[in-house]
Amino acid sequence: MDLENSTLISKSNISESSWCEKPTNKMNILYTIFLTTVMVLTIFGNIMVIVAVGLFPRLRRMTNYFIVSLAVSDLLYAIMSLPLRLDQTVHNFNWCLGLAACTYWIAIDAVFSSASICNLAAVSIDRFIAITKPLDYPRIMTKKTVLSLIGFVWFYACLWGLLSLFNWDDPGVQHITVLQECQNSNTIYYTSAAALSFLLPLLIVLFAYSWLLKIAFEQTKAIARKQLQHKKKTRILFRELKAAKTLGIVVGVFVVSWLPFFIILLLAFWCPSCLDPMRENKRLGLSLKIIFIYVLPQLNSCMNPVIYTVFNKEFRKAFRDMLTSYCSMSFKPDTLASSTKKFSLSFLTNAVNSDSISDSSS
Repeated sequence: MDLENSTLISKSNISESSWCEKPTNKMNILYTIFLTTVMVLTIFGNIMVIVAVGLFPRLRRMTNYFIVSLAVSDLLYAIMSLPLRLDQTVHNFNWCLGLAACTYWIAIDAVFSSASICNLAAVSIDRFIAITKPLDYPRIMTKKTVLSLIGFVWFYACLWGLLSLFNWDDPGVQHITVLQECQNSNTIYYTSAAALSFLLPLLIVLFAYSWLLKIAFEQTKAIARKQLQHKKKTRILFRELKAAKTLGIVVGVFVVSWLPFFIILLLAFWCPSCLDPMRENKRLGLSLKIIFIYVLPQLNSCMNPVIYTVFNKEFRKAFRDMLTSYCSMSFKPDTLASSTKKFSLSFLTNAVNSDSISDSSS
């Protein structure tokens, strides 16, 4: 979702024939460099995550299926949405690609932003079950259950993308327009989407992780009092709590990146006067706009691989092994083909026989 797509960023009135011919201003040149960097890092980092899970047996756990789904949503965002934002930035935030491209951008923007938070909600449900019912977890979170949950996440996200194409405010009237900017004047849709495709999954995430923190605190006290007797359950519980820590950081970064954006979005629709300080104080308004609209939401898509590298030793080791192997390759065609074939066979084997996924600590 995008404030620019929801008609909240105003521009001066200039002729349609001239706005796409103006040279890129200095601020937009810097933002173009930033977006290009984010796009490259997002593509590289999330491909690394997907390949690592497919290539290394120790990473083939049910939880990491959700991690791959999250990586796919970020990867597709970088490939399918960021290039359009780059074009708009190069043209000083003016839309020069026509109505069809504008409609496409609005729809996929809704799909990928919804998919990200819904994947995190699925991860939190997985962690909640793993920690509250550690011995029953393998029976509950089977391959069929996990794939069904991921399928529902993407269906739900695509549904919100499809619904963005309809005018909820005034059915039958054209609501997506290109008048210097790509606009979607759909107040009811954006409000509903913010509530049901962001705030609702966010509440699920916050509830699950609040409960996990409670369990972690109780277990810490039990250890201090030496009251833990079930060694197997204790070992599994500590492993899952450690995994939840990394995923909790992912959730925290997502919330910091997107929650201010949605607050500003809803205020702009339902309480415009609440944003008067931003309009009256141009420096304040520009600072908040740059941080919470232009930087943090875009930066979030490339942050997850960095978090896995820093806080998850298994992903860190997998990334190191992959990069070391790649850098040491002789780049002979037969060597590259052999490596590609090995990865393909490994990934296919995992897809067919994922029930044999081995447990490993995070």
